[in-house]
Amino acid sequence: MIENNICLLTDSYKITHHYFYPEGTKKIYSYLESRVGAEFNKTIFYGLQYIIKKYLEGKVVTQEKIDEADRLMNVHLGEGIFNREGWQHILDEFDGKLPIEIKAVAEGTPVDVGNVLMTVENTDDECYWLPNYLESLLLQVWYPSTVATLSAEVRKLANFYLGVTGSSKDNLDFMLHDFGYRGATSTESSMLCGSAHLLNFSGTDTIPALTIPENYYNDSDVYGFSVQATEHSVMTSLGEEGEIAQALNVIENAKDGILSMVIDSYDYRNFLIQSSSEGCELNDAILKFLKTEGNKVVFRPDSGEPVSTTIDCLNILEKGFGSHKTDKGYKVFDANIGLLWGDGLNYHKIRDILFAMKSNGWAAENIIFGMGGGLHSSVTRDTQRNAFKCSAQLRNNEWFDIYKNPLDSSKKSKTGRFKLIKEGDSFKTIPIDACGDDLIQCVFRNGELLIDDKFCDIKSRTQNYSKY
Repeated sequence: MIENNICLLTDSYKITHHYFYPEGTKKIYSYLESRVGAEFNKTIFYGLQYIIKKYLEGKVVTQEKIDEADRLMNVHLGEGIFNREGWQHILDEFDGKLPIEIKAVAEGTPVDVGNVLMTVENTDDECYWLPNYLESLLLQVWYPSTVATLSAEVRKLANFYLGVTGSSKDNLDFMLHDFGYRGATSTESSMLCGSAHLLNFSGTDTIPALTIPENYYNDSDVYGFSVQATEHSVMTSLGEEGEIAQALNVIENAKDGILSMVIDSYDYRNFLIQSSSEGCELNDAILKFLKTEGNKVVFRPDSGEPVSTTIDCLNILEKGFGSHKTDKGYKVFDANIGLLWGDGLNYHKIRDILFAMKSNGWAAENIIFGMGGGLHSSVTRDTQRNAFKCSAQLRNNEWFDIYKNPLDSSKKSKTGRFKLIKEGDSFKTIPIDACGDDLIQCVFRNGELLIDDKFCDIKSRTQNYSKY
């Protein structure tokens, strides 16, 4: 089968809608929003340019794609249901370019929930069926947008606790590290999720994400960085009795810079005591490594209850390496060491760890976090309550406002056509003919990408998010 056949990138039931709309329908106007009641009160819109470049830009309808879709849908749904005539019209009249106009808020913008983020409208009267046909594909922007939002919220959280504990913010860009490639649902999803995370942080082990800025966002800079680190296959190579010997081997062969070591292969307490006790061979090796300026050792417990284990590790390390206090009275290690917690994290667990550290007198700068599945696969479309709904239809040269208003009032949709304006630090959705500068701009029309953003510009729009 043909890869990325636009005629087939939809839900089955949408194939049937071209003959269900009222007679005289010429245009369908639909919009995307994050409904009120989302987990976070703002959504960072991100990923539309990727979808457009990969799936919508240029000539995307061919005779081969139409024929293939017709053949498949005749079996899948039944004879004569597939809109062959409509797709043939797009091929013949528009050279296979989609007669669609997409408007959207600038990517990277944090928008209050309950506001329009994107609108879609057909530009050819014969293709009224197309805007909502594309919903299934376009709505997938929920995923990178939600990940970007989650990552930004963690950054706000980290920034807050760094501030209240008098910590240095030099390492803020690396306080959340992306560990999620193996836990992603696909390599494509790992790239999208990983690049969304890079709007907020610079730490990642998801190498495929590094390709998104250059391939889809006109930016050849590298936005993600990592360090040398062990895993259990390394630390368990000599067995339990040889754990310390293997740790010494790791330190001896490590390059200068940051070295992260997983410490819970057997007994994390014993490992930390050996690491921090004067006269122990492992302590001697660590101190020797730390003598080189810029070198740092990060200890990574990888199991146990996150809050209590974190505090336990900090206390053990303090006994060996010592600490001093920030100007706000919170403890920071004397040696250039730190802790990394990367097991089973989500936003709420990170918040709990940072709160517990503060409550126990520890500065937030002593720790960094790694998030895998919590970043890549714990979010859903419902996290930010993303919805794509039709709000207006043009029939017989008259616009009709369309909406849904179910008993569950939280799912009530907007009605009419819109513009997005800003009032102070907040956004507001207003009727399209009302006064105000519209912040949703045309990004795609009739097969052409009209706004081709750079990743660095999108990233810069998120940098003040902690102020909102």
